Amino acid sequence: MSQSAAVALASVQAQLRLHDRALGASSCGITIADARLPDMPLIYINDSFCRITGYDHAEVVGRNCRFLQGADRAQPALRDLRAALQAGRDSTVTLRNYRRDGTPFWNELFTSPIFDDSGTLTHFIGVQTDVTARVEAQNALEHERGELERAITQLRHTQAMLIHAEKMNALGQMVAGIAHEINNPLSFITSNLHSLSRTIDDVFATYDQLETLARADLPTEPIDALRRAADLDFVRDDTIDLLSASLEGLARVKSIVQNLRTFSRLDETELKLVSLAENISSTLLIAQGELRQIRVTLDVDQLPPINCYPAELNQVLLNLIVNAAQAMPAGGELAIRGENHDAEIVLTITDTGYGMTPDVQARIFEPFFTTKPVGQGTGLGLAIAYKIITDLHRGTLHVASQPGSGTTFTMQLPKDLAS
Repeated sequence: MSQSAAVALASVQAQLRLHDRALGASSCGITIADARLPDMPLIYINDSFCRITGYDHAEVVGRNCRFLQGADRAQPALRDLRAALQAGRDSTVTLRNYRRDGTPFWNELFTSPIFDDSGTLTHFIGVQTDVTARVEAQNALEHERGELERAITQLRHTQAMLIHAEKMNALGQMVAGIAHEINNPLSFITSNLHSLSRTIDDVFATYDQLETLARADLPTEPIDALRRAADLDFVRDDTIDLLSASLEGLARVKSIVQNLRTFSRLDETELKLVSLAENISSTLLIAQGELRQIRVTLDVDQLPPINCYPAELNQVLLNLIVNAAQAMPAGGELAIRGENHDAEIVLTITDTGYGMTPDVQARIFEPFFTTKPVGQGTGLGLAIAYKIITDLHRGTLHVASQPGSGTTFTMQLPKDLAS
């Protein structure tokens, strides 16, 4: 070998040693795989690869680097890596790999193809970075975010229930006041009308006796003329009808007050055995202002009494009935049906309104979600209804709807909540 050739060879060898030392000094694991051989075996690894994985050179060279995944071969990132290798292009993926001692670590792997002068793919270079700390920090952040979202959701539910409790308290005070203010005059008016009715009967009976005595001693023509002029027979019948109608009206007022008390169940905030049919009927009476143009069908008479929280359950019924009515502004049909099963009651409330889209159905029980214009709904009604049925009554509440085809709410309630 000539002196100049020897100098050139020494220079090349020095550059190769420099490159090798540079690759070895890198904090990243560097590998070279031969793309011309079956299964693309590794032909070079640097010292950092050994430090990261715990394997030495002899255990790695000649093998495909997939051994780092162990049996964990279902990772989605592996599909992206295989596609890039087959296409001969760059790729960056993050893989869950395993060290020689079996401990897992997260490996951010960058691969790039190497082509010869003719454009033929010959090798792949891989740069591997241990990003375990970063991935674990991201996972911890995701976990904390999930916990925060759950806390916010719970806070929203708590806020909704507090608002509901305030509304129920306000309703209780209102009903108590109405009942007190109406019952007092209602009682003495009813009593007075009954007394007046008896007095009128006594007056007419006395008149009949006086007329009988007068006819025995006086001419009858003036008596008959006076009776016709006063239209006494009509007055008697009309007075009886007026008193009867007034007493009937007062009875209806009393029934309304009683239904309002039944709906609010102010004295029944604890678990109690009640009639669902009675609760539904009283709730319909309270909501009758919303149901003027709606035909209501009831099929609940066969339902047995169940243990429940009556005031809360009536609030659910009112929310569902009013929502159904508001979904039928031009009128329609509302059907409330109950089924008696072994351990539960299944109650369905079906309307023929405008229905809901799937995205609305997916959020219908979220607190503060509403499709109503600002100022016409808080978005709490169905969220509270869901909490009352699922949490307080350990039941279920589902919705099924199609746009333009109405909506059905299905409520499942255990018969004996105390058990």
